[in-house]
Amino acid sequence: MDIFHRHRQAEEHASAASALEQALKVPEYRPEALIWKGIEALPKHPKLAFIFFSNAVKALPKRTDLHALLGRCLLDLAQPQLATRYLAAAWQKHPHDAGLRQVLWLSRSQSDTPKQLERLILAQLPEITSPQELNLVLRLLAAKTQHAGAVGVVRLDRDAQEIQGWAIDLKNLAEPCTVQFEFNGHVVNASAGRPDPLLKAAGISSSHGGIRAKLPKACAAVAVGFSTGGLLQGSPLHTLPVWVPPCPLAGQTKSGPVDVLIPVYNGLDETLACINSAIESRRHNRTPHRLVVIEDATPLPALRKALKVLAGKSKITLVQNPSNLGFIRSMNRAMAMSLGKDVIWLNADTRVHGDWIDRLRQVAYSDPQVASVTPFTNNGELMSFPKSRVSQPMPSPDQHAELDNLAKLNPSDPVEIETGCGFCLYIKRDAIDQVGYLDEVELSRGYGEETDWCLRARSLGWKHMGAPNVFVAHQGGVSFGEEKNLRVAYNNAILRKRYPDAESRYETFCRRDPIKPARQTLQRARLTHWLDQHRGEPSYPRSELHIHDGSRPETPFSLTWHHEGLRNWVTLHAEVLPLEISLDYAPEELPHLIEDLRALPLRGLVFERLANAPLFIWDLPSQLSLSYRIVCRDDALLSKEACNDRMEFAASAERIELPSAESVDRHTAVLHGANLALIEAPLLPATHEVTSTGTWLIGDDLSDSQVARQWLEIAQRATREKLPVQFLIEAKQPWSKQLLATGAVYALPDLTMLSMAENVAMSGCGAILSLHACPVSGWRAVELASDLDLPLHAPYAVRENATGEFPFHSFSITEPA
Repeated sequence: MDIFHRHRQAEEHASAASALEQALKVPEYRPEALIWKGIEALPKHPKLAFIFFSNAVKALPKRTDLHALLGRCLLDLAQPQLATRYLAAAWQKHPHDAGLRQVLWLSRSQSDTPKQLERLILAQLPEITSPQELNLVLRLLAAKTQHAGAVGVVRLDRDAQEIQGWAIDLKNLAEPCTVQFEFNGHVVNASAGRPDPLLKAAGISSSHGGIRAKLPKACAAVAVGFSTGGLLQGSPLHTLPVWVPPCPLAGQTKSGPVDVLIPVYNGLDETLACINSAIESRRHNRTPHRLVVIEDATPLPALRKALKVLAGKSKITLVQNPSNLGFIRSMNRAMAMSLGKDVIWLNADTRVHGDWIDRLRQVAYSDPQVASVTPFTNNGELMSFPKSRVSQPMPSPDQHAELDNLAKLNPSDPVEIETGCGFCLYIKRDAIDQVGYLDEVELSRGYGEETDWCLRARSLGWKHMGAPNVFVAHQGGVSFGEEKNLRVAYNNAILRKRYPDAESRYETFCRRDPIKPARQTLQRARLTHWLDQHRGEPSYPRSELHIHDGSRPETPFSLTWHHEGLRNWVTLHAEVLPLEISLDYAPEELPHLIEDLRALPLRGLVFERLANAPLFIWDLPSQLSLSYRIVCRDDALLSKEACNDRMEFAASAERIELPSAESVDRHTAVLHGANLALIEAPLLPATHEVTSTGTWLIGDDLSDSQVARQWLEIAQRATREKLPVQFLIEAKQPWSKQLLATGAVYALPDLTMLSMAENVAMSGCGAILSLHACPVSGWRAVELASDLDLPLHAPYAVRENATGEFPFHSFSITEPA
């Protein structure tokens, strides 16, 4: 790369390009070479730049400038929606990078509606400290939204005991605007007439716009707004002194009482359902406890009245905040009121059942080092069921009761987890006394506070457990909402700085997934219970079992197979209310699979996507004594002879005739010259016409070493002869390292924020190429062509089938014209 830079600086372009091509072949220099290739291609060939930058970002994922460049590629490709999706995900991990944020704003200005853009700009204004970014967002706010004109930010400087910030009128930048301070029933008007360094650096105003006012005494909050209406961002300001935790009390014992803390703000029906479920379950729990409801200045009079009625009947202990303190401040003060007691955080949108407190407490005291316990739930990060970290709809009360009753019988041991989840969290008082309370200074606006507490506890030797024998239903939000996304991103950045190894520990934990055996045990109990309920019901509808590789749409019953390294397993999926049943079977558990399949109300089997299917799949029709059919699509070429060789067909089988192919010697179709000439099959439409330049995806399974060597020779010739072609290869394919080293082959972009089809489309891929001489069962190239809606080119011709359609072109490598 040093040679490249010397030639580049000397403007010796040919020599620089040659040095860059050589650097691509060296793994050590390849990422940097890809960056420079992308920079070179971006002005005129953004699709090529997309390939180069996406390959570079896989090697250098923390380079925020690469994420920004990828976003620019997508904008240049007229894909603002994809750009926003990609950049927003990258921004979540790097929320303070000004360059990345600016490209994201440009993308959002093209993809979001004016209302969405205005809401996002206003929500993020308090976090913007870059003059360039502030200039950009204010210009966007003035030009692309219907904002009234006045905009500003205020913050509290506790050390100086001042209210500081800025405010301007976008429709009249020449004059200072008037702001109002409201506190303790008083209203004070003031002019934003001071110079502000941020506004000056942003080129907006050098003479006015700044706000500075002394903090009023003896007030809990100050609202700062415009004289024309509306609040400044960051208002109201909570001016209470920093909270000092009380000294711990001695004498807490395992048999002591517990306080269930329920913070309440909004949601009348959900809140009352939660509280009533906790009241109803009280008689099932032996643990002495009280229900402490913290009403955080709710805007709902009906909710406030209902809570007072429950408190008047001694059903709950009601705490009413004089002003809205937010979750962290409310919970800190509530935990301080529960001195000497364990506490349970319980969200107001949850529902509990049975002796849930007794079971959580039993896990909490199973080990002296346990700090917190989190139950199973339909929506609760690591302890989500049936899939970890995947939210599911909230079950009905009856469905929840059934789930919790089955969980109560779950024999699985408690599982140590990385962090607890605040929707329902049992916390031991000893842990609170040593670890302390929630951070209400840097994390004051919420989100991530329980993660911070759990990581702080872990650093002091405490453990966090998951309780597979308790199931708490949790509604949760339908979506985060942009304000929560902002807080999550900024607070996660704080947590990454505080706990540098926590993210890698969490990712390792998720890969190991030690909670899975407990989930599987509960799933098996659910399947058994469901079968017992419906066994013998003549009216219950019988369904087909769809068998495939997991890439087809979900059906009422399906069986899929999976390969990951040396691990092989199959998954039985059943759509059963309230939550799907999904059971995994290792090879040694196949007898259990057959037993479960025989118990299901099946009326037949449907075979789809049979490539790389395990051998036992072919025996299922005979073992289950069921009829079957083979779904033959363009993505599932399978010869009748192959089926007959590998399956014992039942007498009632529905046979499907499939197209046959001429068998040609694959060697005669390869490498007769230096140029690629792709020849269109005669019956294909003209829209599939291709040329000898462009980007092509290698569609072959390169575990066939003979085919892999042929691709290697093609790539080497393409590099040697400087052909204007690029080949893409899936990164996990065998021989990928050797092919990437040729300089003509690049890893297929695999940005997780984009689908495979979107990654391929943004790369400008024109077709799938295959060197296989004849179609075999589950021909991979055909599957890719179907999934990605691309033409397939192969070195042979296929006889016309009954419909006169062909799923692919033919191609060969010939002498240049």
